[in-house]
Amino acid sequence: MKLHASDRGVRQPQQGTLQRVLFMGTSAYAVPALEAIATCLKIAGVVTRPDKPNRRGNKIAFSPVKEFALSHGIPIFQPESMKDPMLYAEFAALRPDICVAAAFGMMIPDEIIQLPKYKTINIHGSLLPHYRGAAPIQHAILNGDTETGVSVMYITRELDAGDVILAKSLPLGQDETFGEVHDRLAQLGAEAVLEALDLIGCGHSVCTVPQDAAKATYAPSITKEECVLDWSLPTGMIHNRIRALSPTPCANTRMPDKKLLKIYRSELVPGNYAGKPGEVVDVLKKKGPVVATGTGVICIVSAKPEGKREMPGFELVNGHYLATGELLG
Repeated sequence: MKLHASDRGVRQPQQGTLQRVLFMGTSAYAVPALEAIATCLKIAGVVTRPDKPNRRGNKIAFSPVKEFALSHGIPIFQPESMKDPMLYAEFAALRPDICVAAAFGMMIPDEIIQLPKYKTINIHGSLLPHYRGAAPIQHAILNGDTETGVSVMYITRELDAGDVILAKSLPLGQDETFGEVHDRLAQLGAEAVLEALDLIGCGHSVCTVPQDAAKATYAPSITKEECVLDWSLPTGMIHNRIRALSPTPCANTRMPDKKLLKIYRSELVPGNYAGKPGEVVDVLKKKGPVVATGTGVICIVSAKPEGKREMPGFELVNGHYLATGELLG
């Protein structure tokens, strides 16, 4: 069911002084916010990253934001660079009252940030100043945080350093994956941006909170090297890495035949086991193989052997991909 602004328990943005929005976004994280704003205000245009081939390279893939814009007849801009001198004039012609960015993935020049009457705001997937950067959700899970959230802030030249208009938090479950948290934060971000637009649209001075730069932490993009599991690490760190990278880019290891094994879900297992890091020391019925780590063990609950489909952990054993005594990594 699609939720409108009134269904979310959020007052619709005041339309007296704020009516036209220029939206900048690319990934699925941005779509709930775009959809929510579109129910209340005029989307004058959507700016998203250029199309690119899909993973197999045989078909051009549109961004989720572009798909939404196409289905709703919204003008679309896909610049190779936001520094294109023609962009300012094109955006000015749209007469936006405000720009809203979410998971855009491109640096926005200061002249475009300052173009609308109410400047440009961003929906960031962390409780700023913590986890500035491209991968805030993944890093919160990697670090074993028990809470995360979204911040709506004004964009400035410095990365994710602008004054915060409002923030909303939510708890992080011990076994929640990146994909699950991503979807919850996307919906929370939609609620938060409607509240922020309502504050701005009232026409009064918005009471913002400057970020404490001394408390800032950073969350850079995940590298391929960070996806490779080191079984000598503590159990909790391995579990957090698996869930922080699931379903993409996905934690991985090598099976005994040297083929890649992508691991999507794991489970902490109590008890005393003896084994080398990476050794399959047991099999839990209807669960999967139990693998030794640097401090204990962990159960592989869902994984994908190279060239095969994703499967429950116990099928790795039933299908003879893994057996007790074998080593991963």
